[in-house]
Amino acid sequence: MGTSYVVVALLTTFLRLGQGETVEHAPIVTPLNYVGKITTNTVILTTPSCYFSNLTFCNQTDCEVWLVPALNSSISTFDADKRNSNVLSLSPYPSAFTTNTSKNYFLTKVGLLKDFLCPSTSGRTYFRVGSEGNCPTANCNGVLPEGSTVNFKYLLLDPTNNTILAETKWSDDISLRTLQSLNAIDDSLPGRSAAMVVITTILSVAAFLLLVLLLTMVILALCWDEKEPISALGSLRIPQYDTHHFKDTAPHVNPSFELDPKDN
Repeated sequence: MGTSYVVVALLTTFLRLGQGETVEHAPIVTPLNYVGKITTNTVILTTPSCYFSNLTFCNQTDCEVWLVPALNSSISTFDADKRNSNVLSLSPYPSAFTTNTSKNYFLTKVGLLKDFLCPSTSGRTYFRVGSEGNCPTANCNGVLPEGSTVNFKYLLLDPTNNTILAETKWSDDISLRTLQSLNAIDDSLPGRSAAMVVITTILSVAAFLLLVLLLTMVILALCWDEKEPISALGSLRIPQYDTHHFKDTAPHVNPSFELDPKDN
């Protein structure tokens, strides 16, 4: 009786590991106020901290956490492929979204389980999908198709056999941004903000006043005529004169007279 119970328990555990346990979590876009949380080809997600902490059938230092980015139309494609032991290489990144026959999903490694326990000790609070750009390797963290609608799922893998031990639910649909055509951008005055209009007006008035001041200074500089002071007439500056109506007719010297430097 005891032996049969052990065998049944082992078989149940084996089947559970083979199918992968689904935890009651799903990836979400970070609620923090980061710039560019959703761009045309990248998304910032919260890390899977505490998602797999209650699972006891996995070595925390060995088991790995992976992420599956998939187009909304290809969720079922991954769900059909996830039991394949070659799941990590079935849809390599460089060709994941390029052709009509592409599977439109890829897998990229996020880290080890020990980095996302509860509470988290790694200090990582977000994971940016697409941070490696157009990378060349099968499981790199490449950018997503521009303007697409994508879904995400975290996986817990046993690296010894690439078996999916547990997985989260799929995230809600996340729509990436679409580049706007330059011709569609409204650069007219109504398309500008009130603050921009005020700043533009102030700068225009300041530039006008500065120009008026500059022109005024130029006009004054050209019209200013600096004249020399008029010197006193020589006939009015008498150095000495004779007092002929006095008995002593010696010439009288004018004490206030100063010789003109031109006479020296």
